[in-house]
Amino acid sequence: MRAVNRFAVRRAPRRSLTGLILKIGAGVGFLVAAGLGVWWLLTSPTFAVARVESGSYRFTSQVELETALADFLGCNIWTLSTDEITGRLADFPWVRDLQVRRSLPNTIEIDFREWRPLWQVSEIRGAGTRSLRPLVLVEDGRILEFPANVVLAGLPVLVGVPAVREGEGGVLRVDSNHMTQITELISAMEDAGLESVSPVDFVVAGDEGYAIVLQDKRGILMVGREEFSDRLNRYMTARDHLDPGLEIDLRFKDRLTVRKMVEH
Repeated sequence: MRAVNRFAVRRAPRRSLTGLILKIGAGVGFLVAAGLGVWWLLTSPTFAVARVESGSYRFTSQVELETALADFLGCNIWTLSTDEITGRLADFPWVRDLQVRRSLPNTIEIDFREWRPLWQVSEIRGAGTRSLRPLVLVEDGRILEFPANVVLAGLPVLVGVPAVREGEGGVLRVDSNHMTQITELISAMEDAGLESVSPVDFVVAGDEGYAIVLQDKRGILMVGREEFSDRLNRYMTARDHLDPGLEIDLRFKDRLTVRKMVEH
């Protein structure tokens, strides 16, 4: 007796040569269209940079900024590297936290903050300084020339701070230990509200720490190199009971000592 095959096997359908050609043609057409699209994005005048916009700024030179960015006008917005723009502005002394964005079709937006002047600086120790413009200390410890076209607000003057110059002809910088102390002192002065009641003329850096010289010969506060908040709060508590013209030593725990200011 013959065995009966009970299982049917489906034959693979014959591939249509026309269908295959159409699929290949569609793929090639897609690649060509994509290539043309990329070519249009990279060469069309629509995407040539026509404007470079920046936010508000105060201390950075407008002329220098516009000169530095002028080379990017006319560049294709897709091929222009944001790192190249960032690098072009890296040496601008007042620029910080720089961000660059593309705004289609043809605008580059640049947003940055500027370093904040903390104190004016005079009589720097350890480095020769010759400048026709006022020098100011900024938040990262550098000592910069203040822009000639900006009015310098009534900042306290830091006297006698040690600083070093970074390389021949480089920028002046306060060393990190002193800068940490200065930052803590500024914070303590702000928290205590010192300048709201007794504006400061000078902050003198010396071997025994910092001395705060108040305006109108109101007094001198000896605050040393640490515990600035406690020492200034102690002065603020006692100030209404102190005569003007005193040198007030706050460096001793839980007390203050006074003596008459020495006239120079």
